[in-house]
Amino acid sequence: MVIFGVMLWRGISIEPEWVVLALLVIAIAMGRGLVFIADWGPFLLLFFAYEAMRGFASKTGFAPHDLSDLERAVFAGTLPTVTMQHAFYRVDSISPQDVIAMFFYFMHFPLPILVGFVFWLRSRDHYHRFIAALLLMAFLAFVTYLFWPSAPPWYQFKLGVAPEGVAVHKILNETVDKIWGNNYIVSPLYTHLNPNQFAAFPSLHAAFPALAAVYAWRRYRMLAVGLVLWTLAVLASIVYLGEHYAVDALDGFLYVAVATALVEGFTRWRARRQSVMPARPSA
Repeated sequence: MVIFGVMLWRGISIEPEWVVLALLVIAIAMGRGLVFIADWGPFLLLFFAYEAMRGFASKTGFAPHDLSDLERAVFAGTLPTVTMQHAFYRVDSISPQDVIAMFFYFMHFPLPILVGFVFWLRSRDHYHRFIAALLLMAFLAFVTYLFWPSAPPWYQFKLGVAPEGVAVHKILNETVDKIWGNNYIVSPLYTHLNPNQFAAFPSLHAAFPALAAVYAWRRYRMLAVGLVLWTLAVLASIVYLGEHYAVDALDGFLYVAVATALVEGFTRWRARRQSVMPARPSA
């Protein structure tokens, strides 16, 4: 976490390739470099494939849906993003909550990779199940983005065009500009991945740490409790920043449940099937 905090402080985008490279160095020092490459290589290829396709999902021409009415229905006629920004955001300064929320937002990719590394160190089988659920959830979300895009609060309530009295700041971009200006460093890889501004529902920012908490619960209870708290902090951050509605996060938790049920159900089915298969006769 200290390394990623320094990267953020120096204006360097925290991206998956840097995280995995750092973990590879650790694995090599432990004498497990080749095993690491074998286990993590397919995951990285599939993950970057998802990231590339996520950008293409915005090219389908489907009009983004407005979820503000659903948000109001869930929260008694209010928009939590508007309420939080009105209470805590100051346009002319950088507040601690702006930086904290930005940190949780930017840890979207590193956190599940770091948790996966903890799983991998102790049990490759547990790591494989977690990564399978993570990738399945990501591709289920991609299908949703492809056929049912949705606009985040900052887009739906843009400054200058939003209904009177209802406007949402894109705090993330404004804070980055205040701190680094044009000096924020993003690798060429991510510069060309075509980010999808309508990939909001479900929120994988909230779903990733929630899935990690689910897979940590039985084996690493203290880690799981920390991940639950982290998930709540992410939820508050993405809503405050205007990047997601709260219902985006709630839907993300539904995707966590579906992906976990499918992966664990398949794992149990395969184990039962293998237990009843007759042993091969010896030569």
